[in-house]
Amino acid sequence: MTTALPASRLILSESRPLRYFSFFLFYFAQGLPSGLTTVGLAVWVAANGGSSTDVASIAVVAYLPWSWKFLIAFVIDRYSYLPMGRRRVWLILAQVLMSAGFIIAAVLAPGPQDMDVLLVVTFLVMAGGATQDVAVDGMAVDILPEKEQGTASAWMFGGQATGSALSGAAAAAGLQYLGSATTFLLYIPVLLIPTIYAVLIRERPGEKRFPWSEGQTSQINRERVVEDWLSIFKITILSLIKGPSLIFVVAQSLMRTAAGMTVPLWPLLATGFIGWDETTYGSTTSTIDLVIAGAGIAVGSFITARFGGRLSTVGLCAIHVVMVLFLTFGQAFWVVTSTFIAVYSVFALLSILSSICTNPLRMQLSDKRVSATQFTIYNSISNLPISIGAGLFATMGGTDNLQQTLLVCGGLFAAAGVVFAILRMPPTEEEHAAGLAHVFDDGIEPKIP
Repeated sequence: MTTALPASRLILSESRPLRYFSFFLFYFAQGLPSGLTTVGLAVWVAANGGSSTDVASIAVVAYLPWSWKFLIAFVIDRYSYLPMGRRRVWLILAQVLMSAGFIIAAVLAPGPQDMDVLLVVTFLVMAGGATQDVAVDGMAVDILPEKEQGTASAWMFGGQATGSALSGAAAAAGLQYLGSATTFLLYIPVLLIPTIYAVLIRERPGEKRFPWSEGQTSQINRERVVEDWLSIFKITILSLIKGPSLIFVVAQSLMRTAAGMTVPLWPLLATGFIGWDETTYGSTTSTIDLVIAGAGIAVGSFITARFGGRLSTVGLCAIHVVMVLFLTFGQAFWVVTSTFIAVYSVFALLSILSSICTNPLRMQLSDKRVSATQFTIYNSISNLPISIGAGLFATMGGTDNLQQTLLVCGGLFAAAGVVFAILRMPPTEEEHAAGLAHVFDDGIEPKIP
């Protein structure tokens, strides 16, 4: 005899704490390939004689799969097995794909001088993470009420920062002492946890947990699904070319290009100026990032609720400019280990807060009928500039031409702050419901209940 589970158990739409925990866990999984590549592999190469160009190339390749993931999003918006939810099947498949990337990386087993193979490994594991991100973000836009988006974003990027921090420390130590093959294989049991969890949850009441289970498609998903490519394309394009959307894209691109210039900066400063090896760098930065992840959840939730995503982002850009100027002209101070740790900590907090504060803006600008596609396009547009910024860092000479490189970085942050300041967001769903604005002026009748 079996006992029926309560109707609300492990159903995302029915529990706010479950939503926060779920998105924290899935973003934690996304952080694993990021920590491996941009921290573990980068410092491993730098500590074994790699150049600024070598380290920057890892950052460039790491973010390339995140730049074209909107192609995957079109497929996810078009095809779904609705009896199991609109996104969950894709989430399970993405988790499996991410694991496959780590297995292939273990088979290739590169050394620190095998840059061609390391770039292939970087691309494979980050492609798995990018695919998982599409499914999770589409689910977030579908499931999260607007009043929860700021807090949920804090938990999401807190999870990503936690996963990246633990992964960076584990990868740096593992690559130094265990070798690449063993290090990559040790990720598989960790990835199994969110994969099993994705199998067990449901998006809405009445849906199937497994293909053979009893259940049916929810009415909300029935109304939101768009079943032809032309309509998906039309809704997405018409929403993207609205004024607030275009301004947001410009502002986001400027900020992320500047952020991309700092990705290869830290391992090079730590090994070349401070004298750390890969294990010292990995363990120190991971400890900082873990603390910052918790602080980011608290601070991000507060400032998005108090000031909103847009004004919070303007303030973060201004602080970025101040910190970049300190790096530019204060080398005599930050070469001291304690000061370097403090500066790194501030940049780590600014990084996670930037993601937390801009994420609700992307959600609010996305049409729920094509949420995976439009939200992913915003994310793709934000990730390509990171690769561009990393490439710009190398082109300008990196740490060999440090002051000029940092001044360009600071200028980009300043320009981003100005554009975010002039951004005016469209009315929220609550304002639409109150009759304060027209809904979706795109010529297609919206199907949002």
